[in-house]
Amino acid sequence: MKKLLILFVLCACALFYVTPASAGYRIIKSYSFDKKKASKDWSARKTFIVGKNRTLGLFNDRNKRYPSQTVLTLTGLTSTSDLRLKFDMIFVGSWDNEGKLADKFVISIVDGPELLNMTNFPCQLIDNDDSRPVNNNGLVRVGPKDRAYWIKPISISIPAGKIENGSISINFKGFLTGRKTEFWAMDNVQVLTK
Repeated sequence: MKKLLILFVLCACALFYVTPASAGYRIIKSYSFDKKKASKDWSARKTFIVGKNRTLGLFNDRNKRYPSQTVLTLTGLTSTSDLRLKFDMIFVGSWDNEGKLADKFVISIVDGPELLNMTNFPCQLIDNDDSRPVNNNGLVRVGPKDRAYWIKPISISIPAGKIENGSISINFKGFLTGRKTEFWAMDNVQVLTK
């Protein structure tokens, strides 16, 4: 009996150790952008290949050739729990963290509060030289030039109280200073609930 109890405790500890941090959540919506156009849940639907994956984007609020933002509209939500939104954010080019050219990425509820206001980015260049990126995930051709890109997983909470009549619209927007040197995209979007 004692051996059985020890075995049970060891199994329980092992299960606790390998259970992911998002345990208790279940995916209610999932978006991968395998086709040239994204689901109609998105306001901007054009996709772009970054690395080996097709992504939603590219976006740039200062360049008329690209959309400035996208809105994800979720409908048919029945949960009374907070939602969790997870995705891979792809920063392309020389995003700036500080100074007069500081960039910003914001996620907000349409006509509601900000959920994320990001001003620190993984984009590092040696001597501000676009051809000398540090710790990037690869290069992608944008226009006539290859640009470095960095992928950062993002996870935010969406308060259940902001869901109205089973729906919510979430706005994603970058505020960039580079018209031809900075872009963003996203991939592997999941909406989860408890």
